[in-house]
Amino acid sequence: MAMTAVHIDVRTEGAAVLTIDQPGSRVNILTSELWTELESAIDSLMPRTDVKGLVIASGKPGVFIAGADLKLLANAPGPNDFEVRAFIEHGLRVLQKLEALPFPTCAAIDGAALGGGLEVALACDCRVLSSNPKVLLGLPEVKLGLIPGWGGTQRLPRLVNCSFPVARRMEAATDMITSGRSLCAEEAASFELLSEVNDSTRLMESALHAASSPRLMQYRLRSREQKKQPIPVDPQSSFTAPHGLTGAAAEAVRVMIEGASLPLYDAIRLETEAFMRLAGSPESKRLIAEFFASRKK
Repeated sequence: MAMTAVHIDVRTEGAAVLTIDQPGSRVNILTSELWTELESAIDSLMPRTDVKGLVIASGKPGVFIAGADLKLLANAPGPNDFEVRAFIEHGLRVLQKLEALPFPTCAAIDGAALGGGLEVALACDCRVLSSNPKVLLGLPEVKLGLIPGWGGTQRLPRLVNCSFPVARRMEAATDMITSGRSLCAEEAASFELLSEVNDSTRLMESALHAASSPRLMQYRLRSREQKKQPIPVDPQSSFTAPHGLTGAAAEAVRVMIEGASLPLYDAIRLETEAFMRLAGSPESKRLIAEFFASRKK
């Protein structure tokens, strides 16, 4: 019998903990198989009336989810490959189901949440981080000639610096996406991407409270619905894309700006088509090959 990567534990207080722990791997990677398991787990939770909240956590020390299955993208014969599209659309469907759960969701992050890993966390209603120095939040796709493919260009600007004017929110999202740099827990807090930072020993307790507290439940669900709407126009400020951007970075900002005026899932469709034009391109395949080569040194 094959070992599973996704485990669900429903606690007595009514919160469920979904733990991702891919067998035989040092880190969690978003493969087609993992998306299938995640979808099955979310489908099983959807009708349960005894579950009041969901925490998504990792069983890997120092890693939440490291990103997407780059081997699949490296082997794409060219742009607009049907297998890559199926892979991306599968992940998008799972995250849409995650956002449709009738109770709040919280990502408990005790390590690196990069690329698709951060996109999973952004699809949750809140994020609780530990003070572990291995905690990093980032969307490094441009370094591989790609843009985020699971909603990152659209969810990030809807969440980052949400108490600030729209221009500042767009600037923060642009900086993260075009630089590919990662944020430590302290920086993520300053960007308003999380609910709180705790010691690792209190991370799960904090996440369970954030996901299932009756006091917070309506706030989380209301915030979820707000995230699905277009980014509100701020007449007091405007945002213009930085000059000099090329390639994937320029495409990411274009998609982010055009998607800001659309409902979330319409905006994500723009992102998907841009991703498909880049995935499998000679530039992306070269950069992914260089990434794998650097890991072997």
